[in-house]
Amino acid sequence: MRDRDDNVSGQDRSGLFDRRGFLRVTGAAALGAAAGLGLGFNPLRAAEEVTVNGLPGVVFGRTGIKITKISFGGILLNEPPVLVNAIESGINLVHTSPGYTNGRSIEAFGKVMKTHRKKVVLAVKVKPGEELDKALKTLNTDYADFIIPPMDSVEEISAPQLRADFEKAKKEGKCGHIGFACHTADPKIIDTMLSLKLHDLILMSYGETGNADFMAALGRARDAGIGILAMKGLPKRASSDPNAEERATAASLCHTMVTGQHAHAVLASMGSFQAVEMYREILETKLSYCNPGLEKTWRASLEGAYCAMCGACSGVCPNGVAFKDIVRFRMYERDYRLPEYARAKYAALGASCDASACAECGRCESVCSRKLPIRSMLKEAHASLA
Repeated sequence: MRDRDDNVSGQDRSGLFDRRGFLRVTGAAALGAAAGLGLGFNPLRAAEEVTVNGLPGVVFGRTGIKITKISFGGILLNEPPVLVNAIESGINLVHTSPGYTNGRSIEAFGKVMKTHRKKVVLAVKVKPGEELDKALKTLNTDYADFIIPPMDSVEEISAPQLRADFEKAKKEGKCGHIGFACHTADPKIIDTMLSLKLHDLILMSYGETGNADFMAALGRARDAGIGILAMKGLPKRASSDPNAEERATAASLCHTMVTGQHAHAVLASMGSFQAVEMYREILETKLSYCNPGLEKTWRASLEGAYCAMCGACSGVCPNGVAFKDIVRFRMYERDYRLPEYARAKYAALGASCDASACAECGRCESVCSRKLPIRSMLKEAHASLA
């Protein structure tokens, strides 16, 4: 592993946006470059209180576990060497799900866990019980530090059986902490979680950071000791083959999520060596690069194109079409380039909830915070995923 304290000076305006240059500026050199460009740079980030494998880290809420401020998301993973590269680079929280890349992700994790299990904090998107047991077998381990089942409603996180199953799995030594993964920016879900006193962490979509009520709820969760892992807050294409502007945008967004939006860490999808390299370098610069202009441009590009996961459309469709999920599956196919995964997720909805049940009444579009052309998006998704 190379020295993490190298300082690189002499960066010019173009250097900030070349493949490696903009992330190489550190210390005084970075401060000077940022000042000259009118970009934001927080010199206080240069001194981290917690480090993990020489990288900026954080104590993950009341779990007490130290993790790197950027973690490995396995939704794009196909090849074990990519995960090995991330771990050897110092990233220590790694996350996968049995459904990612139609099972190839968790199988790749299993091969790597044979030799690297002690080096990582392992998070798995499964429910306690049979799902967890099967996942652990595939992962070649008997223990997951975090289990993070997907849940998007108050009813799901409140199910009494969830507590019973988790407490049983924990007593049997199969997992340490439970949280949930949520794509809905609904403050009621977060406040219900706090009242239940069961969950220690949340994997939360950061697609609606402009929602003041949602952000305030996240603040309450962090103050209560909940570990917050941010997802869906980064450019989609940058997940695999980032260009220079996407690298700069990703660096700035990571900075913002962990300095001003309550996240302890960012879960970044890494399916390539290029993605691992980018996020490692963002960590090496202590997440100090900030460019509000790039962030504004990126967020503007989402308007009319990507779901904010705000939850405003919940219960609106008279036919029960799961359009929030369908639009997300469309994103998996188009932007993450995961057609098999997207089709499997779509098929699991069933005919009563898929796009074929849409009566084109337009109620969903009338409440959409981003004014998405949902009806046409549903038709496109059904044509490619059904």
